[in-house]
Amino acid sequence: MRKIFFSFLIIIVFLIIYYFSQQPWIHFIQDEIHLSLYEEVKPYDYIEEVSHVNIKEIKINNKVNNKKLGKYQIEYHYKNRKFTLNVFIDDKLPPQFETRNIKILKNTTVDPVSLVKDIRDDSKTVVYFKENYIFNETKTYRVIVVVEDEYANKSEKSAYVLVEEKDTEVPTIQGIEKMTILVGDQINLKEGVIVRDDHDKNPILKIDDSKLNVTKEGEYEVYYHVEDHNGNKEVYVRQIEVLSQYANREAVKDGIKTCYLTFDDGPSENTKKILDILDRYHIKATFFVTGTSPEHFKYIKEAHQKGHVIGLHTFSHDYEKIYSSLSAYIQDLNQIKEVVYQQTGTDTKYIRFPGGSSNLVSKKYNIGIMKRLTHKVIDLGYQYYDWTSINGDGENIKTVQGLKKKAIEEIEGKEDIMFLMHDSKSCDNTVKVLPSILDYLIKNGYQFETIHQNSPTFHHTVQN
Repeated sequence: MRKIFFSFLIIIVFLIIYYFSQQPWIHFIQDEIHLSLYEEVKPYDYIEEVSHVNIKEIKINNKVNNKKLGKYQIEYHYKNRKFTLNVFIDDKLPPQFETRNIKILKNTTVDPVSLVKDIRDDSKTVVYFKENYIFNETKTYRVIVVVEDEYANKSEKSAYVLVEEKDTEVPTIQGIEKMTILVGDQINLKEGVIVRDDHDKNPILKIDDSKLNVTKEGEYEVYYHVEDHNGNKEVYVRQIEVLSQYANREAVKDGIKTCYLTFDDGPSENTKKILDILDRYHIKATFFVTGTSPEHFKYIKEAHQKGHVIGLHTFSHDYEKIYSSLSAYIQDLNQIKEVVYQQTGTDTKYIRFPGGSSNLVSKKYNIGIMKRLTHKVIDLGYQYYDWTSINGDGENIKTVQGLKKKAIEEIEGKEDIMFLMHDSKSCDNTVKVLPSILDYLIKNGYQFETIHQNSPTFHHTVQN
């Protein structure tokens, strides 16, 4: 009986072993896979061998995102079996960074973070000195700074710390170049002003504008008092020129190329296409709109919501009507102003005259009207803007190549430009040429700005 039992037991064990030996099985090259960021995921390469599996019939569910650090899984499905492999996307590259040299006073504690800049790594980093430093002598120390990420990758670089006995240098100041404004302009005397000091992170700045009168034409001085916590102080003087409110606000010659991109005569079906192009380039523009296409007013709202500036270009764009009298122009301007308010909820004070302030067409309808209008609109709180450069889409240039050639001719050699194009329904080629014009401007170092209260006005010489 005992022999029968053991024989039966042996048969059962054999059958169990045989059963499991015949089951599908996938054996991986490692228990878990570690990859670098962006390293290609190759699920089949991680299989070392298979048993009772047709590898061509394996279905793979790859849940790995190789663009983000973390733990993921690859699932291998064969018939009714599932095999799971853990995959870790790790940061395997050491941090990249630059160093800066600093000045300190003797016996000052230095945070190593103050010696590094532009850290580039895919995970969190810490910064520390390779060894302890005591800055108790007046000399230049060469120190080693280490940047290490959370995956234990590290890089080290040297930097220099100049130790001084005492602080004798006054704070320096940037951004107080001469400013030209018009009577009544609102100005922020702190805007763009940067005060730096070798040893004080927050030097004191006090501005004395007691001699400045923005309501009266003249040359004025504003005094910038700076002082660090060691008592070093200096007074810097800024020149402010206040011109007549009717004068042209000139562009500041500061070596920075600036383009004010503007579009007249819209909105139209082309406005949407232009907005899409500007989105791709992350560039904002100014649109001087009309009321000639009510079915496209929605693009005024869309442009405003995207951060573009909306200006007024009259409602009718009818020269004979708007230039017949001051009251006719103002009435027409109020119409487009109301349209813009309905679409954006804002009152805009930026306008552009059809034909510009220098146009001679107005002379056919009212001699001298432009001289009166340019003053009248400013009296009413508006400011008008002309242009310095065009692409020729308002001068019957028909081809894309012709528009580009004209644009380059008009841009070349100018530091600051107010660039005029049109987004009316007849300007399909402006849409086509716009990317290449933007590419040219970017390649030649221009930055882009929208019109604002204190931007240059680029006034033409009034000829009527």
